[in-house]
Amino acid sequence: MNKNLIDFVSLNKQSKKPLYVQLYDEIAEKIKCKTLSAGYKLPPVRILAQQLNINNGTVVSAYRELEKNGYIFTRRGSGSYVAEQMNTISSEVDEKKDVLIDLAEEVNAENIPTDVINMSSVSLNPEMISMEIFQKAIDEILKRDKGYAFTYQDSKGYLPLRQSIVQSLAQKKINTTQQNVQIISGAQQGIDIVARALLKHGDIVFVESPTYPGAMAAFRSCGAKIIDIKLTKEGIDLADLENKLKLFKPRLIYVMPNVQNPTGISYSKYVRHRLMGLARYHDVYILEDDYIGGLYYSKNEMLPLKTYDTDDRVIYIRTLSKVFMPGLRLAYLIVPSDLAQRLLNVKYISDIATSGLTQRIFDYYLREGLWQKHLNSIRSIYKTKFDFILKMMKKYLPKDISYIKPTGGLSVWLNLPERLLADDVIENAKKQGVIISNGAPFFVRRAPHRQLRISFAVLSLAEIKTGIKILAEIMK
Repeated sequence: MNKNLIDFVSLNKQSKKPLYVQLYDEIAEKIKCKTLSAGYKLPPVRILAQQLNINNGTVVSAYRELEKNGYIFTRRGSGSYVAEQMNTISSEVDEKKDVLIDLAEEVNAENIPTDVINMSSVSLNPEMISMEIFQKAIDEILKRDKGYAFTYQDSKGYLPLRQSIVQSLAQKKINTTQQNVQIISGAQQGIDIVARALLKHGDIVFVESPTYPGAMAAFRSCGAKIIDIKLTKEGIDLADLENKLKLFKPRLIYVMPNVQNPTGISYSKYVRHRLMGLARYHDVYILEDDYIGGLYYSKNEMLPLKTYDTDDRVIYIRTLSKVFMPGLRLAYLIVPSDLAQRLLNVKYISDIATSGLTQRIFDYYLREGLWQKHLNSIRSIYKTKFDFILKMMKKYLPKDISYIKPTGGLSVWLNLPERLLADDVIENAKKQGVIISNGAPFFVRRAPHRQLRISFAVLSLAEIKTGIKILAEIMK
């Protein structure tokens, strides 16, 4: 728990080391060892100088060097705060693999031997795609467009696809125009474009805890400071959010209201309405990542947060390839009008245009009604696997292993008791031919190392049962 800074600082005025360097070292060390945590407000220059009996200029010099090296950040008119540490956050970060390496391993199936039970992949099983329908779509497109199917598209995206998306969104009560639709090469690119377009060094971004590691990497690459907000079973913790909105002025709030990654939680209607109200009151943009839209297991379809957006402040990302063919890399952004040109400029710098053939394929699927049929089909198949893995977990896992029943998606988020560490379970499972994901990379800081994500995306029912039984024996 943070006390007054004066309680931690001791300067030696007889030392040859300059006082501002001593002050810098003292504060930097307390930040690195977490005595002063992210968000802690440092004393004003004048007050700290009086408490330490030193010149104001000494404190100013120390603060300036701390900010230059990323230990603190200053908000004009508010003061100086301890920043989230990217490279010195703790031995926890040093002990786990780099986030981008984790992401690369997740999408690279070649890293996983074929003779193991892969409970780490959250990619759709490729065998579920009808190649006959896919082949017909390509044949029709090539017959119609010939070589033009491979030409560069408008940077905003293939116009017929944008028109199809507008029509599809209208069914979800989202009213937009083709000018506000930006086609992108996957959701990760969309997050990166938004980050580069909106964020400056030192800007604050609120994220859920836990959250998607790829988003954190994108925000950090722009020099943003990330503040995590707790989750409840109903969605983002409104009390925690309101308290931190009083302390900080975020530039962006990044959320996944439908089937949150990695927990599988979906926000209640009350939380959605309240979140929009707080964003409006504090005048902050929301980045909504509908990362696995359509793959829900309740009877009623869950509408995006964008549906509740009455003043055009939600930037909506929807991936298409995630629940189709991940390697096709296709998604889209619904962009507030005042940001459309800014995001388009960043997109153009990123890759000029997304694959024209890929865009035509999805346009064909949407116009022919094939997309909804595909979603209905995979939802039915995965609902069977989803119910089965929950049944196996209830039957075999020790009673002190807890989890929240997800509302959709391809994985389950496990919480381990104090007697178990995630790394130990992962290592022992690997020795017995079961690959699972560590929950640590999904936390901004202070990962508890007692979370696991287990997926059933590429598994048969028999493999699910075997995998859960192996994990159960390890956890006992």
